[in-house]
Amino acid sequence: MTSGGNSGFTVEDEAAAWAARIDAAPSDAHPGLEDWLNADPARAGALLRAQATLAMLGGGSPEDRRAPSETPLPIEIADKSPAKGRRWFAAGAVLAASLAVLGFLNLPRAETFETDRGEVRALALRDGSSVSVDAGSRVDVRINDDARVTRLVRGKALFHVAHDPGKPFRVIVGDVTITDVGTVFQITDDTDAGFVDVLVREGAVNVEAGSTLTRLVAGNRARFPRAAGNASAPPIQILSAAAMDRALGWTSGQLELDGEPIGEAVAEMNRHNHLQVRLADPARLAGEPLYGAFRMNDPIGFARAVAASVNGTATIGEDDIVISARK
Repeated sequence: MTSGGNSGFTVEDEAAAWAARIDAAPSDAHPGLEDWLNADPARAGALLRAQATLAMLGGGSPEDRRAPSETPLPIEIADKSPAKGRRWFAAGAVLAASLAVLGFLNLPRAETFETDRGEVRALALRDGSSVSVDAGSRVDVRINDDARVTRLVRGKALFHVAHDPGKPFRVIVGDVTITDVGTVFQITDDTDAGFVDVLVREGAVNVEAGSTLTRLVAGNRARFPRAAGNASAPPIQILSAAAMDRALGWTSGQLELDGEPIGEAVAEMNRHNHLQVRLADPARLAGEPLYGAFRMNDPIGFARAVAASVNGTATIGEDDIVISARK
């Protein structure tokens, strides 16, 4: 059964996501959970099936957790809504979304997570935060009693940070440090261009880049030099709701474009697929604008749309699709 909206996730997929977040932060209110449950009667049952999944996988109580150096186990969660008699557990299950496999884990104190081409992972962190890691990315996570520090080594990640003013959540990318106490933001490490792109969906973050300190609030986006040095404060872009949805479309398996260059769109699509899209004449085609919404796991459909937009052809081979413009 597919859930509401156009994400392509099933009700069971979304239930696994909620179960993982509740598992990581059982004492939090989890805004949006009640609305999600009330929107579809089938969703409560999906969470009960997540409970059954835990039983099959042998989940235990917090006292049964292994040492941080060992593989972590799912954890039983206390009743979150006594009035309705609900009882939530960690799903411990794999969430399939389009081409991606999203694993929900209770992380040890220090871990490295990498995604391959075509793979997206959603991780529930031990402090109640969560992070979605885009294809071809790597994050190093360290959360302990004194600090919450994550290093984005490459790629892109979306962070949902649990509120804790006494222990700010920091993400380090090159010479840039993003500090937050409880919000939702995306970071892209564009190493080829030498920039770090920071987008804030909810709340606010402080960004230190060299000697400059920039505060970004919900709806803001800015690009900072990866090797900050003595860089000046960058211009801040204010995004519309539609532009924000397009920027975060990868989390639901979508590539949404509103005039972005074909070259950038091709690069994004290629990070999510083994069948690569190539431009026969990049100098001529890469800068052309492209509009539309595409599924990340459909490179053939994407290539045909690109070819049509430039009045060209898409030639499908064994390992790639070559887009050529008509002469």
